[in-house]
Amino acid sequence: MRADIVGGYGHEIAGYDFVGDDYQLDGDYLVGSDLLGEIYPEQAVRRNALVAAAVANRRVAEGQIVTDTSPTKSREYILGFDSTAVPGSTSANITKRPQVIFRPERVIIPSSVGVDFQVVDIKVGKNSQFSASGEVPAVVFAETAFGVRLKMDTCQVSMDVTISVRNTNAAQRNFTAAIIGPAVE
Repeated sequence: MRADIVGGYGHEIAGYDFVGDDYQLDGDYLVGSDLLGEIYPEQAVRRNALVAAAVANRRVAEGQIVTDTSPTKSREYILGFDSTAVPGSTSANITKRPQVIFRPERVIIPSSVGVDFQVVDIKVGKNSQFSASGEVPAVVFAETAFGVRLKMDTCQVSMDVTISVRNTNAAQRNFTAAIIGPAVE
């Protein structure tokens, strides 16, 4: 004697035969199951565990356990690169790690800083955002520059955004920059 929980999940209830349609999985409950607990109290705990397993299996099959959550907000964010001392005639990598999904679009390097630096590369994660290797004068990204809006790769949460720069001055100079772009949360 055995009874399967309706729904085809293959779980059995401890060898008891249920007659009729009184026992069927309806929502998250086994309809009519109060009688089992009263007649066979030692089997009620096992029944409850089996019903819970069947419900969990159904939810997984229907995709209710793991759901995709779409972003709820979108806006322009700014990613600031702190002032970093770069010794004369050397290069440095300045890295930031956004905490939201972020797509860099506009690099801003103050013109007072840009005169002493070359931008060697800009990376999102491991990918260079330059179409070819080679340095670019940092003044290209000055705050007054026109037509330098870029569509870089999207930076997922906790990926690095790195600006690699080279100090062209013999003396130590401080580098600072910002990147503006859309972000979603």
